[in-house]
Amino acid sequence: MKSPIKDRSRDFRCLGALKKKIPPGSVVHSFLLYGGSLEFNLAEDQRFVCAYANRQVVYDFWQCLIEDPQRVYEIVTGGALQLGGENMFHLLQESWSTYSDPYLRSSLFFVLNRCSTDGTVSAGELNTKNFNPLALSYLQNFKVPNFHLRLCADSDTFDRLPTTSGADYLLFPVGDFNFNLFDAGKSRGYETTLVHHRKLSTQLCELKDQKWVVIYKAHPELFKLYQGFNIAMLNAFGRPTTQKDQCVEMIIANF
Repeated sequence: MKSPIKDRSRDFRCLGALKKKIPPGSVVHSFLLYGGSLEFNLAEDQRFVCAYANRQVVYDFWQCLIEDPQRVYEIVTGGALQLGGENMFHLLQESWSTYSDPYLRSSLFFVLNRCSTDGTVSAGELNTKNFNPLALSYLQNFKVPNFHLRLCADSDTFDRLPTTSGADYLLFPVGDFNFNLFDAGKSRGYETTLVHHRKLSTQLCELKDQKWVVIYKAHPELFKLYQGFNIAMLNAFGRPTTQKDQCVEMIIANF
């Protein structure tokens, strides 16, 4: 299933390998929801997915699409959201989250995401090539079975595992790794979540009775943080590899 949202930081190729680790019928609690591609595909293929959004605006977007994708589609295509060039685009990047109507806000979320070179909503330069009939069809026809949406405490930093119950697997599609240097001074959009990677690793390594899976873009530091755990390296095509120089993605699990 194609997500209507671009998510450049989590454009994973690991779906096939992930399905082999998480069998059909499993209950999966997934965190850091944004683009949702992995979550939706797992749910569509007979896994029961409960996805947690960290930001209220991300939660509201997906909630609107679950409730009434046609309404969002009609706002997007109705002509009222004409970008009007670079200046208007950047003004909307600054103000979109202030609109009180969740459906209007979610429509802006979609348009700005699709027209941003970064695949974000509050940042990036204007490029409309990904705002096209195909993307609009993903929006209009959005429907995913076996999928439930929840909101964690709204925070721009993910540094503590939420308390959950009933999951066979915890899933963390993190994306890029970094050392969290100078995080306090970085500007972030209302839709983005900062992951404190070392804190996440420490908490996961302490879980004894819960299966978990973390997905990253390849980084050598991850071999140190998750030493002793099951690390599967995947190449650019999502296939297993034993060569670190060919590793593009990493699936890390405690089983």
